[in-house]
Amino acid sequence: MKKFSLLCAAALLAGAQSAHATLITYNVTTTWYEPATQPKDSIFDGSFVYDTDSMAVSSLHGSLSESMTGMDASSMVWVPLNYQLETWYDSALGGTFAAVFKNNNTNTFFGGDGWSPQTGVASGGVYYGFPNAAANPGNAYALIFVPNDPAAALTQPQIDKLAYADCTPTAPGGMMMGGGMMGSVCMTGTSLAGYGKAGTMSGYPLSQTITPAVPVPAAAWLFGSGLLGLSGTARRRKSA
Repeated sequence: MKKFSLLCAAALLAGAQSAHATLITYNVTTTWYEPATQPKDSIFDGSFVYDTDSMAVSSLHGSLSESMTGMDASSMVWVPLNYQLETWYDSALGGTFAAVFKNNNTNTFFGGDGWSPQTGVASGGVYYGFPNAAANPGNAYALIFVPNDPAAALTQPQIDKLAYADCTPTAPGGMMMGGGMMGSVCMTGTSLAGYGKAGTMSGYPLSQTITPAVPVPAAAWLFGSGLLGLSGTARRRKSA
């Protein structure tokens, strides 16, 4: 009877874990190579929650470095990106795109849909609200890609679609400040293969790494601690 009770309790805890185990938190680091600001690159460092059933990405947030700022990589300014406003699944590439923004809106570039990498290329990187510098909302974003297996290395076609834009009007240690990161033009990172042109300072996507976040998800911790508790109870009863 005691063994049966232990097994039932473990099964209940396992069921509780499986109900939540589809939501996994990952860390992500995306790098765009910047030939004009070496050894400093544009880097997005953040985290997100991934649903293994629906392949949905949520709660994406982090910071984007400004390679035009600081004396070295350690002193670059980092722009907070906290609003995930665009997400879609790409069956051809086998994964999910997600874009996270500095502002709580997508107003980034002049023309087109106002934000997409293709609009940035078509507009030459000109900021939203041009030609009035005061109308520039100073937005920034990073576009990442999460493959169906988040731990898998990205293929080159997937890497080619990574993009960022920084239209912030000012930044300590920066140069050519005005309406955008470089006056009327935002600093961007895109690839020739993915969007027909490299970024406004020839920056392009170089790499992306995704790793499970620590600590362990709460459901897994609950499951493990529950089993330990049940094991301890069983030992105490046996010794009694």
